[in-house]
Amino acid sequence: MQMNKKYGLTGTEELIMEILWNAQKPMTVKEILDVALYEWDKGWKVQTLNTFLSGLQKMDLVEARREVSCNVYYAICTREQQMHKWTKKIEAEFYDNSIGKFVKLFIGEGRLSEKDADELRKLCE
Repeated sequence: MQMNKKYGLTGTEELIMEILWNAQKPMTVKEILDVALYEWDKGWKVQTLNTFLSGLQKMDLVEARREVSCNVYYAICTREQQMHKWTKKIEAEFYDNSIGKFVKLFIGEGRLSEKDADELRKLCE
């Protein structure tokens, strides 16, 4: 797993997911391209976007539905769900599925603040 990915996504995948997460409805390829161009200054080609959408579908992040003359795309998980999935993958791959090892490495040689320790205690109750 590459650590330079945000939520386990490449920069382009993340932008597409941001567009879909912020959308109020499923979007066509043209609508996604328009948002990418006017809000993110990304001049993607249809084929490029379709390739990324296909990859996001294989990752179970996006689904497509056929409408009258074209497909519409929508996120099937929230940003928070993807963050959780990605964090659990890191925990499994790098910390032997041990949240304790994960937290220990996260805090390093230091100590948790009382506030952080209280938050962890509350989560464990």
